[in-house]
Amino acid sequence: MNRPSETRASRAGRRVVGAVVAVVLVAGVLYLARPVTIWELLTTGDPVLLVLAMIAAGAALVMRGLRLVALMPPGELRIGESTIVAAAAQAAALFAPARVGEFALPWLLRRVTGRDLAAGVGTLLAARALDLAGLGLWAGWAILAIWGWTEPVALMVAVALVAPPLMLPATLRMIHRLALRCLAPRGRRGRRWARRSRRLVVGVTELQRRPGRLAAAMVASLAMWACLWALAWFLLAAMGYRWPAAEVVAGSAAASLSNLLPVNVIGNMGTLEAGWTAAFTALGVPVSVAAATGLASHLWALVFAAAYGAVAWFVLTRRNPHQSI
Repeated sequence: MNRPSETRASRAGRRVVGAVVAVVLVAGVLYLARPVTIWELLTTGDPVLLVLAMIAAGAALVMRGLRLVALMPPGELRIGESTIVAAAAQAAALFAPARVGEFALPWLLRRVTGRDLAAGVGTLLAARALDLAGLGLWAGWAILAIWGWTEPVALMVAVALVAPPLMLPATLRMIHRLALRCLAPRGRRGRRWARRSRRLVVGVTELQRRPGRLAAAMVASLAMWACLWALAWFLLAAMGYRWPAAEVVAGSAAASLSNLLPVNVIGNMGTLEAGWTAAFTALGVPVSVAAATGLASHLWALVFAAAYGAVAWFVLTRRNPHQSI
């Protein structure tokens, strides 16, 4: 039996299922919101607020860049380089199908700094862990602000979101032990994977030895989410909906969490709108308004990401590897 062929067929099957689910979710949102309403929201927005939204999107990329600087060894990456890398990586993650664009960051770090791919994957994992931790803290604050500061559910949500990233070092060490035990004895390829898993463990361990830089990376993550919440608020205000900030954070956070579902195809289409619609409907927004604003906001955010990403990729392709930007 040809195992590589089976693996490829299995991946193709999952992608087909993901595409079908995404199409169904987008169709459901369109049915609830009506395409005419979405078109009106896209074409009648306040231009000043849309510019402010684009600035907020750019500020979020700068915060991603600052986080990369903090996660990398001192002096290895400058803020201008890191922001360009962050913009290019974010665009790849959004527009490459089936999340394969997530792996653009390690490749971009190798191109800009010469950093080993496995070390770049460790940086990617650390950034994603900080993403989830920051999201958990913001979501917990929003739920407390809406439901009351004595509501235990908000604390439970925050703990549930923050705890898994804190377990990342232990999880990577367990993966390395399994690779040594199960993969290394099976030949050259298995030993290669064991070496890669060891590099991931070493990379995360090095971050733990630099608590000041790790704290700076966490602050940058929190600021990045604040910029993204500002982006959502400005987009909603441009469309005529000035909802309370805490509700915008809570609904947007739920939409961001829905992107964890393994059914994204391109641009997180479908899952984000479904999470946004469900969250804002639960907060008392009419379902048609929630669906329409969710899809319109997402399309504007994709436009901004594409614009920043295009500029970043243009800059990167005009320079030699390891050349300063």
